[in-house]
Amino acid sequence: MSISLHLVSDLDGTWIPSEGNLGSLRGLEALLVANPGIVLTFATGRSLSSALSAIAASVNVLPQHFVTDVGTAIYHRMEDGGWAEDPEYATWVESRWDTHLLDETIEGWLPLGVRRQPDVFAPRRLALEVESDQDVHRAAEALRTILKERGMVVDVLATGRCLDVLPMGVDKGAAAAFLQTHLPLPRPMVACGDSENDIALFQVADHSILMADSPLDLKFPGMPQERILRASGLGPLGILQVLLSLTTERVEIR
Repeated sequence: MSISLHLVSDLDGTWIPSEGNLGSLRGLEALLVANPGIVLTFATGRSLSSALSAIAASVNVLPQHFVTDVGTAIYHRMEDGGWAEDPEYATWVESRWDTHLLDETIEGWLPLGVRRQPDVFAPRRLALEVESDQDVHRAAEALRTILKERGMVVDVLATGRCLDVLPMGVDKGAAAAFLQTHLPLPRPMVACGDSENDIALFQVADHSILMADSPLDLKFPGMPQERILRASGLGPLGILQVLLSLTTERVEIR
């Protein structure tokens, strides 16, 4: 008997364990090795280089695919171990992105207390941060108003103290759905995450695992409650526990 599914997981606060808790990750990785029908995708707000650096110290089982920069890029693992960006997805995202207007916005149109995140320069995403004395959601709303007035058709996503300006309709969920549609990937899709930028991922998944220490509520608009489960264990342990429960009770095992 083997498990067949598409496992899509956030990295920070989700797949990467806290210091000293590598045992739980090794258990989760053992499940993947024993079940080659599980296709692993990491979906992160990090760039590809940043994500690879983040997993280098602890992760032994690499994903087949990377969704990076909050869903604005997809990379596939090649036979030689390298990574190749998906050109069709990149073209679609670029068609929804106006770099000139964003550069102009950065020059002097950001709301008070909002600044560019240092060292984050993605080609199809604008990564911003909000000063600690400012309300993040008010800053996000002010930014949306400014961008709309400038004629920009974009999304603004607030996660923690960060704001991401993304092409309209582009996020982790859109990238995961693209993978599922364009590649021969198994069903069901099981998504794992802990923050606001994972909600779009949950919306396209068949089952979702919300991390035990996530501040998010289980109730998301328009999503059936039974599709979202909160992990009881932290990090990889929680993923492993819920995944075993799903494969035993809900997911077809062949």
